[in-house]
Amino acid sequence: MKRKLVQQGEATLMVSIPSKWVKENDLQKGDTIDIEEVEHNLLLSKDVQGRKKETHLELRASTESAVRVPIVNAYRSGYDLVHIHFQNHTQYALLQRTLKEYIFGFELVHKGDNDCTIENITEPSAEQFDILLQKIFDNTKSLLQFTRERLEGRTIKEDYLGITHRIHQYDNFCRRVISKTNKFGSASSSFWNFLTLLLHAQRELYHLNQYLDKNKVLFKEKVLFEGFEKLLETLLAMYKDKNIEKIDLIHLLEKELVYKEFYRIVQKGKREAIVAHHLTNGIKELYLASSPLLTVILHEKN
Repeated sequence: MKRKLVQQGEATLMVSIPSKWVKENDLQKGDTIDIEEVEHNLLLSKDVQGRKKETHLELRASTESAVRVPIVNAYRSGYDLVHIHFQNHTQYALLQRTLKEYIFGFELVHKGDNDCTIENITEPSAEQFDILLQKIFDNTKSLLQFTRERLEGRTIKEDYLGITHRIHQYDNFCRRVISKTNKFGSASSSFWNFLTLLLHAQRELYHLNQYLDKNKVLFKEKVLFEGFEKLLETLLAMYKDKNIEKIDLIHLLEKELVYKEFYRIVQKGKREAIVAHHLTNGIKELYLASSPLLTVILHEKN
């Protein structure tokens, strides 16, 4: 729909708000609305300061992922108050574990026999987005180093599960910021995809460590570890510097590591091949992550 601008005073232009939108949002004279500049557009929204965005969830299965995924996605989607109906103690215990290991700032504020409510009490501010994004990269590098030392038979102190949970917390918060603030405008879906591929690379290291929990393997090949780390550093530099020229290095590294070094290592033996498989899959995910990141950079530069 179109509206004409009306002159109000010497320097102010005004426009009327559609009555249908006013009624749907229960607005009255004297209420305030939020006006946000998004690229070349103005986004008007109901002022929800002090109000909680809420939703309801019904837990039907008792597997860990079936409980975790809906709660995490409610958090990612920007909800502040989540009412949850559960069927048994197993589901409730998994719910508590999800709050502890995967998200920031949500606490249990109500508990009934078969229902509870979790609420956003405190969390980092949206201005800390780049800091927590940096932590995703830093902790993925820590997990990579942990895995390398483990495969070389060295003594290690930190548990890889702790590193993994921190990465998930940072990742989920970054997605929450994107949902609540539309931080990247029309490129938001591309950044979301970038985070997904970055997380999948980390998940390869997690699954490799799960395998090492049950199998003793010595693997002292350095090239895949060094390539993995170089790709992480290059992706982060691309984002920080808004430098699309670094894409060349990512493509060169992917070809060298996947089609040369992986083929060489995979022929050595069964367990070495399993290690190389997980590392190389992670490398491929990082390579794929460069494409949506390139879209974000081009959007930011224009």
